[in-house]
Amino acid sequence: MIELLVVLAVLLLLAALTGPPVLAMVERGRVGRVVEDLRTVEVALEAYRTDHGCYPPVTVSCMAVDAEQVLQLPRELADGGYLPKNPRTATSTLLEDPFHPGNTYKYAAPERYWMNGSLQKERYAVWVPSDFPSCQATTGKADDSASCPMSWAVWSQGPRPQKAKALSNKAPA
Repeated sequence: MIELLVVLAVLLLLAALTGPPVLAMVERGRVGRVVEDLRTVEVALEAYRTDHGCYPPVTVSCMAVDAEQVLQLPRELADGGYLPKNPRTATSTLLEDPFHPGNTYKYAAPERYWMNGSLQKERYAVWVPSDFPSCQATTGKADDSASCPMSWAVWSQGPRPQKAKALSNKAPA
């Protein structure tokens, strides 16, 4: 019985020593996948703009039931063949955010937008930092003009969305 306890203690010690590095490697692998996926989305967005003269519309909703669908990659990218379709889920494409399973990466652009299933005539206002494109400033403005310096933004929820959310709610000093 004592030998079994010693073996179990040694195994637990090995797991404690090797666990964090293994988890860090898994996270680095997901980050690498995100970088490659975002390059793919960039190519798809630019191809869409070349074909249609503008970027695809943004999807927003004021209904809580649709909260997960807000700012998802546009269906137009999958429907037009710019990104692979996902026939199994409500998301439009197979490019899912590995840090937010079941959802695509987030997308925003100063273009027309879908609100509760209806295409709006107005353009979606995006936040543009006052020092764009370096984006180090905490000040800026919402811009929905045709001359907006930002064409589009695509991002991942990231490995620690709660931490990122807390930082985004922090008031500038």
